[in-house]
Amino acid sequence: MIGLKMIPAFFILMVMTYFGIQFVEANRDEVYVTVASWQSRPVALGFVVITSFFIGMVFTAALSLAEVLRLHVVNHRLRRKVSDLQSFTQTPSTPNPSDLTTTKASGRFS
Repeated sequence: MIGLKMIPAFFILMVMTYFGIQFVEANRDEVYVTVASWQSRPVALGFVVITSFFIGMVFTAALSLAEVLRLHVVNHRLRRKVSDLQSFTQTPSTPNPSDLTTTKASGRFS
């Protein structure tokens, strides 16, 4: 069943790759990337845009992974706390009918 879900994702990635290649082909203007005192050699504008997009994806994935790990640790801690609380509580046993006190019927609902 997972394979059937992957087929549309594969086709979407193929289409996105095609449009990415077309974008790079259309933006062949050369630019220089300068960071502090470092300057790159001339590179195509499309390559700079696509590279910055992928660097943003990697950075976002790293931040998301950190958040998922934090949530996993919190979830594990809460599960441990719940199991500790459950061990302290005693499950009520079924009472014997002789232990029940009989109440006098008021006649209101009978």
